[in-house]
Amino acid sequence: MNESIEIFDGPPSFSDLVDRVMTKYGCRVDEISLRGRFDCGKARAHYVLMKLASDANWKHYKDVVHEANVACLEVIVEIVRMPGPNVVMREEVTVVNHNGTQESEMLHHVLGETERDFDLAIANDDFSNNIFERDEANIDVDNVSMGSEDCELEEDGVVGEEDISMVHKAICESSMVNAEGTSIGESPVIKKGMKFNSLEELKFFLADYAVRLHRHFSVVHSDKNLRYNVMCKQGCHWRVWSRLISSTGQWRISNVVQPHTCRSSQPKREHLQCTAKYLGRRILGIIRKDSETSVPSLVESIFIFSGYRVKYSKAWRAKQHAVALLWGDWKESYGMVPRVLSAITYYNPGVKWWIDSCGMMVPDNGVLKHILQRVFWCFPQCSEAFQHCRPVVLVDGTFLTGKYKGTLMMAVAVDPEQQIVPLAFALVESENNESWSWFMKLVRVNVLGPSRIVCMISDRHHGLLNCAKDHIDGFPPLVHRWCMRHFAANMSRRQKSNRVIGKLKLLCTVHTEREFREKLEDLVKDLNDDAKEWLKGEMGDKDKWAQAFDEGGMRWGIMTTNFSESLNGVFKGIRSRPVAGIIEYTFEKCNAYFVNRWGKARDMLDQGYRIGQVADNYLSEAELRSVHHLAEPFGPERMVYSIRSYGTTNIGGESHGGRHYRVDLHEVSCTCNVPQLLHLPCSHFITACKARGLNFESPMYMSPLYSREHTIKIWESSFQPYLDPSQWPAYEGVGYVPNPSLMRNKVGRRQKKRFTGEMDVMAAPGYPLLEAAYDLHHRAHHLADMNENLTPLRARVHSPLRWDERYAQYLQRAGFLDIAVQVVGGLPPMDGPLLTAMVDRWRPETHTFHMPFREMTITMQDAAMILGLPLHGLPVTGIIQNENWRDMVEMHIGIRPPELEGGDSSKKTSGVSSAWLREHFEPWHRDDALPTFYHVWKHVRPVRGNPDRRYRAYTNEFDVLTQYQVEWKPYDRQQLSEIVFSPTCYRDRELWRCTTPMILYYVVEFHMPHRVMRQFGRMQPCPPLELSTSQQLHSIDRRKRYKENDWRVKHDRYIHMWQNKEGCDPEGGPYWRPNNEYIRWYCTSTRTKVKPSWTNVPIEDAPSDDDADIADAYDTVTRHGTQPERAPLHDYMGQQLARLSNEAG
Repeated sequence: MNESIEIFDGPPSFSDLVDRVMTKYGCRVDEISLRGRFDCGKARAHYVLMKLASDANWKHYKDVVHEANVACLEVIVEIVRMPGPNVVMREEVTVVNHNGTQESEMLHHVLGETERDFDLAIANDDFSNNIFERDEANIDVDNVSMGSEDCELEEDGVVGEEDISMVHKAICESSMVNAEGTSIGESPVIKKGMKFNSLEELKFFLADYAVRLHRHFSVVHSDKNLRYNVMCKQGCHWRVWSRLISSTGQWRISNVVQPHTCRSSQPKREHLQCTAKYLGRRILGIIRKDSETSVPSLVESIFIFSGYRVKYSKAWRAKQHAVALLWGDWKESYGMVPRVLSAITYYNPGVKWWIDSCGMMVPDNGVLKHILQRVFWCFPQCSEAFQHCRPVVLVDGTFLTGKYKGTLMMAVAVDPEQQIVPLAFALVESENNESWSWFMKLVRVNVLGPSRIVCMISDRHHGLLNCAKDHIDGFPPLVHRWCMRHFAANMSRRQKSNRVIGKLKLLCTVHTEREFREKLEDLVKDLNDDAKEWLKGEMGDKDKWAQAFDEGGMRWGIMTTNFSESLNGVFKGIRSRPVAGIIEYTFEKCNAYFVNRWGKARDMLDQGYRIGQVADNYLSEAELRSVHHLAEPFGPERMVYSIRSYGTTNIGGESHGGRHYRVDLHEVSCTCNVPQLLHLPCSHFITACKARGLNFESPMYMSPLYSREHTIKIWESSFQPYLDPSQWPAYEGVGYVPNPSLMRNKVGRRQKKRFTGEMDVMAAPGYPLLEAAYDLHHRAHHLADMNENLTPLRARVHSPLRWDERYAQYLQRAGFLDIAVQVVGGLPPMDGPLLTAMVDRWRPETHTFHMPFREMTITMQDAAMILGLPLHGLPVTGIIQNENWRDMVEMHIGIRPPELEGGDSSKKTSGVSSAWLREHFEPWHRDDALPTFYHVWKHVRPVRGNPDRRYRAYTNEFDVLTQYQVEWKPYDRQQLSEIVFSPTCYRDRELWRCTTPMILYYVVEFHMPHRVMRQFGRMQPCPPLELSTSQQLHSIDRRKRYKENDWRVKHDRYIHMWQNKEGCDPEGGPYWRPNNEYIRWYCTSTRTKVKPSWTNVPIEDAPSDDDADIADAYDTVTRHGTQPERAPLHDYMGQQLARLSNEAG
């Protein structure tokens, strides 16, 4: 049923209406029948049809509509043709006139059946279900639910017209959705006898019909094992009956009453059938083409093909539903990975793939399953293609933007046409040492092979720097070169100047050492001190970034990773797909590359082009320059020539003044270094070949890897389709699930672009103990490497704890009663600058403080000896309850916290604020306090001097601290014989040296005493046992980004480790003795100095940066290594506070 609008110049007469219909549809006057519809109801709609056959009927109809509730003219035009013996085509046209002045035409096209005549005169919304039941009972059909033979079971389902089996388990391909997401058939037609492969297909077909015609329907009966019946929600006679055919599992429309006689719903409003699930199927083509399509663009696309502007949230849900239909659920997609790879391998023998779970397993529905931490795959067509490429591989990675974090790693080569050749892929948790080493080992073994020495060009990520040094038995070493653009981008950190960056790039690309020295001198003139120092430090590795020192021409002239980054651009649109969809896309894209590029290479070869684009462009220019060169032979047998390049010309026409080059045709070398670096003849070499009568394009002088024949060999392999899941071989291997710690819990849009201005992920920090992912944002990096001036952190503290006897029963029950001693005695004041200086030295990689001489940390022994807390027991974690928390507060303290005013959800919290507690339970009220003393206590006392100055002092003291100024065993009974420790301090002493995670609700921090054995008086192993900490674990904080209600599930892995921890004797092992080996290892493995000393004079003699700063006496105990409980100025301010109090009376 089609609808269109026709505009008339004025109120049409009956003859004008008939002429317009005949002109528009090309029919005769005897083929049309006109009827007018109007609403004669009062409280509810009640429609009546009036026959229109003359001008009198038309005038009478307009008068009736003018007196009706709604002044709207609607004319239904029925056009009857006989194209076949059993088909009647009806075209119904409704002419609508709002307010009786301007009239428009709504055209409906319905293909119906002649067995049911449309002769209803009244249609309203007073339609009961028992009428529906009675009509259904009178349908003259066999019992299709039992699968009778008379039910036309031999007919196929309607898969060609409106098939919606789009999911990965589809039986047949769909033709319903094109690339723009719109249906091919713009006019859905309902016919009796239509069959559908599933109930979901039937539901979608009916919903699509309703949305396109802007009609709503309601479901009368829905039984997945029997029937599915719907009726028009607006009350007209439109109805559809459908039943299940039990023998085939298909659904068949058993009867239909049409067309709609009600008014269409107004577009741009909501539609009951326009659900997210329905829209997800309509936009399948859009998502398949670009899975990173933005939600606002989807909103516009939905409006174009449906006429309804949906909300952002519905469009987002529709996108997620489409993704699930195409590539499966996010979690299930990880389980699909081995099945997809097995299917590809079955139809394409030789595919190599590996899955690494790193030995991790998690419970999934009560069953332990392996975690899919990494997966590698490469196609045999790509491995064979690399054997005909230049021995250069470019690697890079791009982060995923889906529900789970991860990185897609890729290795590519370059063909003679300067086109990328995909080689291998991998999905890993992140870019780190282990993942890059794992990926490159598999690439070297399965793609590069042992026959050639291969050069790897990449950025300077520390993982790539390390993996280039890995040794594999039977394989040649991997030569590593750095990307010129990434290298130059590191200069911008020291000096942001386009002129400097351009000169540095030119320095990287020159061919000779002489040119290198000249360009270097010119560059140094423009560099600042920081940039000079950085470039000086890089000169030891100039063979990795300067082409002039590229021994053996391992780069083959390739200076950047632009090719691998262009492949990143190709895969940018699929980073938001589930992992199984990413693997399928790599197969499809590689197949498209091989098909298209093989055809282009064959056409170029047939046209006589024997050399690839790279060599052809270079040789064309070189041959033009060779015309101006002069060759002079030196020994005909030695094949050595002196080539004089183009200079100036005198009056006699003789050239002179050009530079001279030595060409050796036997060694294939030139002093310009081009043949050695690019493996192509330079203009001087071409001149010598012409003088000798040799072909400079011979394989002796130009590598055959530049020929177009090798281009054809690269792309001549063919892929085989791996069909649909119903034809895949059965997979009976291990089941996999994603790593729960990689799931994104952050609310809001996911990052799709890198916000850093650097080309590198990060250059290697230079210290093996430090990881770039942590060090990039660490305060010590900004202080020591970036020379930034940071301010002290502000300590987040609460009011001092006050003891109340009511606490005792709860603390005793938990075994924490000993904490009462600390509360009653008072906690030491928080010194923000001192804590900041300690934070600068805290490293999340090792969970220790990196001091100038060795690592130190807070151990369980400190917790036991200072606080007297028990160490054994269950982890403090569990369910965080947000509901009814005010009731719990009222039950315990007798006062109910107030509700939020005005429904302000931005201040929603699940805890009591400190301000509210102080207001109701502050023991010291202002009315009871002396005004002067209260003012001094609240406002004067916190002043402790200049925090910036104290922070610099603490930083300076830590940098010059020595191991002999540290009390390594503060709890030694022999040194503290006058102090008697409680026996509770020693009850769990076997856990003091236990390596285990410590858990407090969302926080998990590893206890690593094995790195600080000197604190126990024992010998420190060198190097200590490596225990990697999770970066995702450190990202969990108190911000409301995580939807976790039960942290026991989130941290199940760490709880299991805590429950299975093993104790040990804290006094076991060899006693400590001086170990120079450890000191040497430590000083070269980490950053020992946070910041150069800002002054070497005592604080009392140092110049003050604040005139109002009070210069106190120098705290000598700090210089000797004793850590004071108060800041250097605290004593002085305490004296000043006492003086002010006395003066105030």
